[in-house]
Amino acid sequence: MQCRTHVAQLGRMRQEFGNAGAEVLIVLGDSLERAAKYAEQLKAPFPVLADPERTVYRAYDLDRVAFVIQRTASVIVDRKGRIRYIKRATNPMEWLRESRELLAFVKGLERET
Repeated sequence: MQCRTHVAQLGRMRQEFGNAGAEVLIVLGDSLERAAKYAEQLKAPFPVLADPERTVYRAYDLDRVAFVIQRTASVIVDRKGRIRYIKRATNPMEWLRESRELLAFVKGLERET
């Protein structure tokens, strides 16, 4: 449920991220159909991508903890394709505290260019 709250929070901040030159994407470790349903249910204002083989999840060490709790991450990739920021979380409530941190980081990248 907290992930839905985080998506909603990022949705409310979409314009600010856009103004900073960033795009928000969600990667769901599930089928294309489930990702589409998730996007529809949340009325996500940004793309929700499917990762049915969980390739991205494995690449970023986001396996489930104790087979129950899904680890998550926020990742910022710059225009050259370099990972500039990554924050993994096991406790979904951490997501709710980091949206402003993400935005500040993105704005800092814009000042570098």
